[in-house]
Amino acid sequence: MRVGGFARRAMPEVGGLAILAGRGSLPRLIAEQCQSTGRSYLVISFEADPGGWVQGHPHQSHRFEKVGALFRALCEAGCTEVVFAGAMDRPRLNPLAMDGRALSVAIRVLRLLRQGDDAMLRGLGEIFEQAGLRLVSAAECLPEGMLTASAGTLGQHKASAADQQDARRAAEILRALGPVDVGQAVVVAGGVCLGIEAVEGTDALLTRVADLPPAKRAHSPAPSGVLLKMPKPGQDRRVDLPTIGPRTVALASAAGLSGLVIEAEGVQLIDRAELVAAADKAGLFLWSATPGDLS
Repeated sequence: MRVGGFARRAMPEVGGLAILAGRGSLPRLIAEQCQSTGRSYLVISFEADPGGWVQGHPHQSHRFEKVGALFRALCEAGCTEVVFAGAMDRPRLNPLAMDGRALSVAIRVLRLLRQGDDAMLRGLGEIFEQAGLRLVSAAECLPEGMLTASAGTLGQHKASAADQQDARRAAEILRALGPVDVGQAVVVAGGVCLGIEAVEGTDALLTRVADLPPAKRAHSPAPSGVLLKMPKPGQDRRVDLPTIGPRTVALASAAGLSGLVIEAEGVQLIDRAELVAAADKAGLFLWSATPGDLS
């Protein structure tokens, strides 16, 4: 059967995992989990080198323009599931380098690259599914509770009433932006929006907030304000959950914030123990809030 230009192959009940590896420690954690449980897997990297850790794992490097070669490799490796793991930049495609299979979906892919992150990743995930691979989330590939946090305060410090009010204001902003597929993070202090995440990412957002002139924060001098990260409404959580890590804490501290707020079960925590310890040391609260808390 052919779907969307691809011949759908029969999918075995259980098979190997294709780990599409971007930057950061998440792809390594998933590969190590597969290794420890004896599950077959294959790490796939593209233009960006995921790091030296791949040397200890089955690994191949592919080009976005060579989709045919990629799917043949996944089929030969016995992969039946695929996970997107780690940060990736939008690819710059060279149509002259595309193989026949890539050309068959070239117009579709080029249109996806002009959309927001969720729409783009959702569409790319569909291409893998139409090739017979089951798309899974990073959380499904790791032990329960390892990647996300249940509701409550993580660490020693708690959000004040003012912090909670800022978090609700931040959630209101992100919900309003959801329909246009912009941003998973926002910074609010004293009810005023200091910055919204766009294509540059959370690190750049926090750097911009840190560089604001004091007059822009006269209403709520540092330390004050919160960074909120949460999924967009209706977002496909298999392909692009928001993520925070120790670096997020360091940049939030440098930006003069009081703490970080994440949606419970909706944000990936990378290097969780180090993350919580860094927040405690910096005097920042780390609050895992339910959608009801943020309404």
